[in-house]
Amino acid sequence: MGLIFDAGSDPQRRAFAERAVLRQWLRHPEMAQRYGDEGRKRCVEDMQYTLLYLEAATSTGSLELFRNYTEWLRSIFICHNLDVADLAGTLESLLEIFTERGDVLQAEYLTDSLRLMDSMEDVPASRIAENNPHKALATGYLKLLLDQDRQGATDLIINAADTGIPLTDLYLNVLQPCLHEVGRLWTTGQLTIPQEHYVTTATQAILAQLQPYAACRPGNGSGNGRRLLAVSIDGDLHQIGIQVVGDVFTLNGWETTHLGASVPVGDIVRVVRAQKPELLALSVTIAPNLPKAAALIQALRADPECGGTRIIVGGYPFNRCPDLWKRIGADGYARDAAAAVAWADKRFALPGQDPA
Repeated sequence: MGLIFDAGSDPQRRAFAERAVLRQWLRHPEMAQRYGDEGRKRCVEDMQYTLLYLEAATSTGSLELFRNYTEWLRSIFICHNLDVADLAGTLESLLEIFTERGDVLQAEYLTDSLRLMDSMEDVPASRIAENNPHKALATGYLKLLLDQDRQGATDLIINAADTGIPLTDLYLNVLQPCLHEVGRLWTTGQLTIPQEHYVTTATQAILAQLQPYAACRPGNGSGNGRRLLAVSIDGDLHQIGIQVVGDVFTLNGWETTHLGASVPVGDIVRVVRAQKPELLALSVTIAPNLPKAAALIQALRADPECGGTRIIVGGYPFNRCPDLWKRIGADGYARDAAAAVAWADKRFALPGQDPA
């Protein structure tokens, strides 16, 4: 499986992180002057997070997953004017410890990331793409929110809905890429956590205000008789992405139940037993929660009352590693809500119905 520690071994993980950081700092005593005691504590915390990502990557057999994490970590160092050599040195100390222990798989993953580190992207590109058909609207919306003009941002989106821009376009080409861009701006040190929370809260409120528009659009009153359960795995605190997925399915005639963020595996299984939805849409936004997603899928497969429910997954780890969904046992994967609906329409096409 590639697991480093037993389940629930936070103290063991912390001790391992402290050992790796201590080795690096003893080797480079000047780091104590540059970072101080608080910096050392932060290094240990970051190392624990690195170990979580390494466990997630090795347990799913995905080198790409740990490469992506290392690239993200490297970009944070660059954007905050920290020495990337310190990051490389700490990972090398970790590699030495795994090699001494005979942990071949972990050593392989660390070696791979260290080998590629110099060729990794320095700063993530804007998440509002140049070919976005509503780039101007998305850029204007985000600027208003960053200026803390929540009413202006709300009016901009509602006016766009009033002019007939499809709600799916607003979800996928405006609201969602803006949230991804906020995450990128935080990574690059251009936004604070309170600013990120402000944008997220405002967007959630706007999504609620768009609900009446869904009921008024032509064709939205006829359901297809299918049910979707939309949920974020336990530990995932971000729920807007899966909320957008649920809303887009609703727009396409599905009866949707949205359970929200960070739902324990046992609770999800109980709801699937009770509702027996045709499809479960599962969001996983951070790699350390992949083992929980795999455990959920395994629990659903083992329960005869849940046998009729198919499972589609999505979220950042799957977007970066397109074959990851197979490794955790899902039925499919979609990059966004529109792709998820297209997959479901094809999967659940009625006899004689054209799935295209």
